[in-house]
Amino acid sequence: MENNIEPETSERLYFTRRGLAILHNKIEELKEKLRDLESQAAHIAEVSGDQWHDNPTYNSLEIDIRSIDHRIFNERQVLNKAILVEAPINFDRVAIGTKVKISRDSEEITLEIAGFGESDPGRNAIAYNTPLASLIMGRRKGEVVSGIIAGKKTEIEILEIAKRDEENVCDS
Repeated sequence: MENNIEPETSERLYFTRRGLAILHNKIEELKEKLRDLESQAAHIAEVSGDQWHDNPTYNSLEIDIRSIDHRIFNERQVLNKAILVEAPINFDRVAIGTKVKISRDSEEITLEIAGFGESDPGRNAIAYNTPLASLIMGRRKGEVVSGIIAGKKTEIEILEIAKRDEENVCDS
């Protein structure tokens, strides 16, 4: 799952343990890729004897190195704003780490409210800062809220709030 996380303007970004583990792994993968590219660039420079003149392979590697370095910088900026949110012990309100069943425009949907950058449609997880989650965060069972999502007025009723599925939790 490719997940290019861009920092928000907010000073705080809320993550679950799973999301922080994903972010740390992503940074480590990028750092490994950077080391590999730097090694390739050093080898090309050594073999060709010229780093700058008429060396398109070296130039291409340098562009890739700068790109990966920039991505690592962005991911670290996100990490610097990260705040770990533990799973709630009380399920009376929609919060990060809860599973919520809603009725949206007469269609029932069950979603997991996840941390920043953790949206995963394959497991019906949406980050707390998505438009839909923003509308229902802090709401109680039975509450109805209206809002505009993707340019369309929508009405959402909170049907159930429960503990998220344990298989979606990562303890790192």
